[in-house]
Amino acid sequence: MHINRTEAPEYKSIDTFELLPINTFCLDNGIKVHVMQAGSQDVAKLDFLFPAGSVQANKPLLASITNKALTEGTHHLSGAQLSEKIDFYGAFIGQQAHFHHSIVTLVTLSNFLPQTLEILEDVVKNPSFKQKEIDTLLNKRKQEFLIEGSKVRTLATRAFTQNLYGQNHPYGNHLTLEDFNALTRDDIVRFHQNAYIPKGTHIIVSGQPGDDLKTLLNKHFGQVWSDAEPLPDPKPTMIDKPKRELIIKKDDALQSAIKIGIPLFNKEHPDFHGMQILNTVLGGYFGSRLMTNIREEKGLTYGISSFIMTYKHSGFLMIGSDVKAENRPLAVKEIFSELKKLREEKLSDEELTLVKNFLIGDMIRNFDGPFATSDNYRGLIDLNLSSDYFHIFFNELKNITGERLQELAQTYFKEENFITVIAGK
Repeated sequence: MHINRTEAPEYKSIDTFELLPINTFCLDNGIKVHVMQAGSQDVAKLDFLFPAGSVQANKPLLASITNKALTEGTHHLSGAQLSEKIDFYGAFIGQQAHFHHSIVTLVTLSNFLPQTLEILEDVVKNPSFKQKEIDTLLNKRKQEFLIEGSKVRTLATRAFTQNLYGQNHPYGNHLTLEDFNALTRDDIVRFHQNAYIPKGTHIIVSGQPGDDLKTLLNKHFGQVWSDAEPLPDPKPTMIDKPKRELIIKKDDALQSAIKIGIPLFNKEHPDFHGMQILNTVLGGYFGSRLMTNIREEKGLTYGISSFIMTYKHSGFLMIGSDVKAENRPLAVKEIFSELKKLREEKLSDEELTLVKNFLIGDMIRNFDGPFATSDNYRGLIDLNLSSDYFHIFFNELKNITGERLQELAQTYFKEENFITVIAGK
């Protein structure tokens, strides 16, 4: 086939968004299974979402250390033996702890799913939680904590979230050195017994798991291995009147970290999708207003961005950058100048089209294949959202106007609502 390389390929807009089909069924014990069977390779990924997040744990480190310690050995196999068996089958077991769920992930060749599921069952149900392994995990986490805690951007972020949520809820409660000595093996064993349970658990399967999936899952995870009810998942109590300006001094810092933001809402709010688009205009991609002004035109920083953090029960928008101390006043001034422009000036059709195309392309890329799709779908379960969420966002993205974005900026970008946190010199 002859290709004329002097002519650009035909440009086509994307007018529809289709999610991979999702089939659901329940195991004998009530665990809900979500299946996205797709892909050309004989590989499967299984994500087990347990109601074992840091909110349910209600004690710093408990959820994450329990989750990490699962693969450090069982009553039948040492950690080294577990790793050897998993490697033999070319599989992988990963773990993540979040606010409302902890996740155990199995990636395996489809024909070895019976063997690797048996190993995973042992990991989930029979961890040994040896004190030596717990101490190793705690020491490693402590070193990470000490290194991260010396960074001005970390200090600023902690101050910002504590200013919103206080220190009595995991959304705002950050680690202290005392927390590492307060966690005991008994805490971990008890939390595992009460949180890694059938009730409240979901399994997300993607790829090509084979025809015996339901039978295999029922064999290893379909029985009632615990009749415990999920632990409480309390909502945070927002600080009624958070401080509007916080300064955290660190005289040996080379830079100042700037965190400027506002409390918002979770993804169920009717304005959330519009705010996601508005945030992209402000600081959500490399061509954003903040990057263009503060990095490209004024050279005040190497990078600046904004993002919306959403939790199950709350959320906030945050602008963040690191600058030289002498550039800090001008950087803060220019951030508020860009917020003012969004309130007072309607977005041009050209800029709006650019942002829409960026977000549509980003969305298509984020759903490229069954594994990527399952990662995004997993976020819906974590926040109790329906699968229509992505279609609703796509339709709003296609139809939103400059007038609507200006209206949102006038509603939420009022200068008096912003919290400014500076850490450093």
